[in-house]
Amino acid sequence: DWSSDVCSSDLRDMLDQTEHALRRIDERTYGICESCGKAVGKHRLQAFPRATLCLACKQAEERF
Repeated sequence: DWSSDVCSSDLRDMLDQTEHALRRIDERTYGICESCGKAVGKHRLQAFPRATLCLACKQAEERF
């Protein structure tokens, strides 16, 4: 049914984001914004460990 498709899609997205974060740890780029190259920030990573953008870049992305 539709709700289980959405749920499995959300889980797939979360798994993909987690795998990406693990690759970034291996590459020693975890915690560095993929857009501007600055630190993502400790508090942001604690709240959302799969974050790939700093708060400023994430906000700019959401405006577009």
